[in-house]
Amino acid sequence: MVWALGIYFSFAIGIGDFFGAYLARRVHAFTAVITFLLIGGFSASVLLLVVESDFIARDVGFGAAGGLTVGFALTLLYHGMAVSSAAVVSPVTAVVTALIPVAWDASTGGDLPGLVILGIAVSLGGLAVTTFSPELGERAMAGVGWGLASGTCFGISLTFIGQAQIESGVWASVFQRFTAFAVLAVIAFVRGIPRFVPRPLLRQGIIGGVLTGTGVGAFVAGAQRGSLSEITVTASMFPAVTVVLAAIYEQHPLRWWQMLGLGTVVTGVILIGIG
Repeated sequence: MVWALGIYFSFAIGIGDFFGAYLARRVHAFTAVITFLLIGGFSASVLLLVVESDFIARDVGFGAAGGLTVGFALTLLYHGMAVSSAAVVSPVTAVVTALIPVAWDASTGGDLPGLVILGIAVSLGGLAVTTFSPELGERAMAGVGWGLASGTCFGISLTFIGQAQIESGVWASVFQRFTAFAVLAVIAFVRGIPRFVPRPLLRQGIIGGVLTGTGVGAFVAGAQRGSLSEITVTASMFPAVTVVLAAIYEQHPLRWWQMLGLGTVVTGVILIGIG
C-alpha cells in the first residue's frame, strides 16, 4: 500500500509540476499556485468521502503549519523551472526536500545511519552532474538557488504533515492546501496579482490542481501507514517525471549526462529514505 501511494505521489506531483511550470511561463507564478491550491484543496476534501478521517485538532494543526510554507515552495519551484530548466531545479528541490525530514530527525535525537550519509553523498554527486548545463549560462546557477529555496519550504511542509496520525486520514492535506491558498491569496490581493488563471488556461490549472492535491493526500496516507522514510523512497521519482515531460513537450535542454545525474539523484534520495 505504501509503495502504491508513493508511486502515485511521484506521478501526480511530477505531472502537476510540469503544468505548474507551464502556467508560470504565461501568468504570474502566484496566480498558477493559488489556482492549484484552491482546486487541490477541494480535491483533497473529496478524499474525505472515501478515506476514513477523524477530525483531530493536533493533526489539523500540523496540516495548517505545513500550509504556511508549501505555497511558497510551489511558487519558487514553478518560477524557477519557468526561468531556468526543470532538469536543474527539480532534482535540487527533490534532494533538499528529502534532507529536511532527516535533519529534523537528527536534531530531535535520531541517529544518522550510514545509508543516509551515503545517500546524501550520492545525491550531491548527481546534482553536480545534473546542474551542469552550459547552454543555460547564469540561469543554471539561478535554477540551483530556486531549487534550494523551494526544497527547504517543501521539506518543512512535508515534515509537518508527515506527523499526522492514521486516524486523522487526509484532514492534514486538506488544511495544508486551504491554509496555503489563504496565505497566498492575501499576498496576491495586497500586491495586485491576479488570483486565478484566465479561462484559456483553466484546463491546465484544474488538472494540475487535482493531481497535486490528491498527490499530497497520497503522501499523508502513506506516511501514516508506513513511515516518512518509507513513503519518501517511492515518492522520490517525481523530478524524473517533470524533467522528461519538460524535455518532450517544452524542449527544455536535457543532455545525456543530466539524465545520468537525475538517475543518480533519485538513487541517492531512495538511499536517504531507506536509511
